[in-house]
Amino acid sequence: MKTSTKAILVATLVGLVGIGGLAKAARAIPMQSTKPAAIEVAEREMSETRETGESRDDLIDAHQSAKLRALAKITPQQAQQAAEATVAGKATSVKLENENGSLVYSVAIAQKEVIVDAGNGRVLSTESLNSEGSESNVRSSIQVSQTGMGDGDGERNDDG
Repeated sequence: MKTSTKAILVATLVGLVGIGGLAKAARAIPMQSTKPAAIEVAEREMSETRETGESRDDLIDAHQSAKLRALAKITPQQAQQAAEATVAGKATSVKLENENGSLVYSVAIAQKEVIVDAGNGRVLSTESLNSEGSESNVRSSIQVSQTGMGDGDGERNDDG
């Protein structure tokens, strides 16, 4: 919108509702945040955590989870759909994880764990939940720091 159009609009509003009414209207309009939605969710979670007295570690986990959510290019629902299309059954849980530096969704279906790339939605592996200690070496299209997210600037490797 042009500056002159804005000025005319403001002048018209002032004329219609008066300066006091305009001030009330401005206060009533919520300000839009410039933060990513995932960061806002994390801040809300951290605020709720403080209110319930949860530990500092829980706060750190909530913040790191928000950073991971901000890096993911697909939603948990999209990961669930991809997993359910690969393995017959209904998903019981979907978790976003940093698995050995790869950002993936871990989707539990029956007695299987389906690993879905959080960058492109491809199914990377399917494992039995009963096989303890078998850690897959998957590599997703989004790579993140393995040590607690480091300084928060996870490298994005979208070539794959």
